[in-house]
Amino acid sequence: MVKLELELTEIDYNYLLQEYLPKVQEKLQQSGSPLGSMLSGGFAGGMLNLMPNSVKDRLAAELINANAARLTEELENIAARNGIPGKVKNFRATAKDDE
Repeated sequence: MVKLELELTEIDYNYLLQEYLPKVQEKLQQSGSPLGSMLSGGFAGGMLNLMPNSVKDRLAAELINANAARLTEELENIAARNGIPGKVKNFRATAKDDE
């Protein structure tokens, strides 16, 4: 077994907002949640811009974890294409506190 360490920096939070907010809004509206309508009209984007980076990092880590299965498969495919076949185990993102 080999353990890898990776740090993701310079995250484009605005891109994440544009990519995932419509999906979250749709799911909330389908469930009948009043939060679905609150997320429209730029409210969420404005709130995100006001949040400290530590909160944005935690949100980004949650998005990564929500997509862990797909990301794990992609990592395994990239490794195999580069001559290192194997299985990725325990893929998990956490936000690192600002130092």
